[in-house]
Amino acid sequence: MNIKIISIANKLNSWESESINFYIKQLPHNFNVEFINLKGQQNPKISKDEALKKESELILSKISKHDYVVSWDQNGDQLNSEDLSRFILNCQQNDRKIIFLIGGSFGLSDVIKNRSNKIFSASLLTFPHRLFRLILMEQIYRAHSIITNMPYHK
Repeated sequence: MNIKIISIANKLNSWESESINFYIKQLPHNFNVEFINLKGQQNPKISKDEALKKESELILSKISKHDYVVSWDQNGDQLNSEDLSRFILNCQQNDRKIIFLIGGSFGLSDVIKNRSNKIFSASLLTFPHRLFRLILMEQIYRAHSIITNMPYHK
């Protein structure tokens, strides 16, 4: 299974790296998770729409037309851990590489949402990007534990 997480945010700091690597190390070697962090384009000299357009171009340069793209957005489909595990299992069985997208402070543009195969919402709450990357990684590990019937998920 291959999962790529593309986020518009700063590089991982040490506590993020350590926390995320904790979950990555728990996964089997054939379950690969890769992080790509793209610099946010928010700037007082340009409009929100211009920043979103630039961020969209950065994201689109990192995905191919064959990638299965899942955007995380507050208005996406609500799902629980079991739903996510079923989704990941289905992708695994169909040999699909998943690309999870996490937008910047302005979210994701309509261009990116329209390119997405799915749009999920983790919560109606707003999370800082640093924390959400860790939450997503933990949920990927939890999905794996559900799929393999490990005792982690109760």
